[in-house]
Amino acid sequence: GPVQDDEALLLYALVRAMRPKTIVEFGTSNGFSAMNWMHAIHDDPGARVFSYDILPYPAARALEDSDPRFVFHQKSQADFEPADIEGRSVDVAFFDAGHLVEYSLKAFERIRPSLSPTAIVAVHD
Repeated sequence: GPVQDDEALLLYALVRAMRPKTIVEFGTSNGFSAMNWMHAIHDDPGARVFSYDILPYPAARALEDSDPRFVFHQKSQADFEPADIEGRSVDVAFFDAGHLVEYSLKAFERIRPSLSPTAIVAVHD
């Protein structure tokens, strides 16, 4: 299911404390977690959120149009490429798509070389 209020608050606080430069989320859906990330980085012009989903959710397109720090990729988490995130190191990776272990494991293997040494990886559902 969607990120719950207490989970969103924890993720928001984590980002506010960590001050990550690159957040990657797999699973955009209606954009609730994406909006949460954007609120958490609101005062950091160098931070970016890269969001992935296989469906073209209107909320993702609206976020992308409203803030250049948000980038939506309409593709599977299993198709992650470092070029998608401009070769940046990933400070926070949030897995909330597919909900099948094999997809998440494939995505993790693909993103692992891009994780910063202090990266936080969170898995939902």
